[in-house]
Amino acid sequence: MSAQQPLRLAAVLNPAAGSDGEQLIAALASREAVEVRTITTTTAGDATDIAYKLAADAEPVDAVVSVGGDGTVFEVASGLWRARAAGVTTVPPLLVAPGGTGNSVYRGLWNDASWDSAVERVTRGQAPTRTLDLARIEQNDQIVVLGSGSGLFAQTLVKAAELPGSGRQLLMDAALAAMAEHVPYQGRVVVDGKVVHEGGIVETIVGGFRYRGGLLNLVPRSVLDDRLLDITVVTADADMNAFAHAALVGDVYDVPGIRWGRGEHVVVERVDGEPLLFEHDGEVMPRAGASCDLRVIPAALDVVVTPDTPAWFREG
Repeated sequence: MSAQQPLRLAAVLNPAAGSDGEQLIAALASREAVEVRTITTTTAGDATDIAYKLAADAEPVDAVVSVGGDGTVFEVASGLWRARAAGVTTVPPLLVAPGGTGNSVYRGLWNDASWDSAVERVTRGQAPTRTLDLARIEQNDQIVVLGSGSGLFAQTLVKAAELPGSGRQLLMDAALAAMAEHVPYQGRVVVDGKVVHEGGIVETIVGGFRYRGGLLNLVPRSVLDDRLLDITVVTADADMNAFAHAALVGDVYDVPGIRWGRGEHVVVERVDGEPLLFEHDGEVMPRAGASCDLRVIPAALDVVVTPDTPAWFREG
């Protein structure tokens, strides 16, 4: 992004997200030669329609800012992707603000940089634009931004909808509740036609972004612009305590019982006749079938990122 001319930004604000979005926007608006237009969402799905209209505008802004959590990022990215898929050639890049609880997408684009630091880089023209791969779920033609998966994490989201509370504490409570009753399912994971694992599965994590909940590094070798999807498979043989510890401070692929794969086409399926519990971007999908097929969408979106290229982008 260039600082030679005033920056024109459109901020899509989700007021129900976990952080003070208005304060994040104010940090941008307070800078010289920055114009920020704020559009506030009122219901689920609003951000997708807003982003599409912004992308299709005859005079597009320099960037669309997602101000909310990872769910808001998903909606904004969906709108921008729809515009690009519809043939719009001037789709602006996506700038993600850490306006939620986990902020996993923000971390994947800005590493450990604070929002103030990100604002400084963006408004000084020091933040480059990179391309981001997405995934598409064949069963419902839905895109995936942050990531997706089956099993325990999806069950955690189900529990979170049943329990009181909010934020990371709610996710922790829901995870404990899900683990207490979770039973591995009999499944199969196939990547580009090759079976990665068949047997008991606790959960699968498809990336996309390496982190979930802003803290857990669950697909530690995923690269966001390599035109491939990574999948981590937690088999029934894995020690869950060792896996959880490695997700925080180590490499989950060092844990016995963990499998992983990389390719353009990932299939996760149950082989016991039961419907698959699957989620993407923090939303649980209806249990409509026994499998979920994901294909990579290479270079699907432009995103504004830290100039200090993290390991999860290709160099250059």
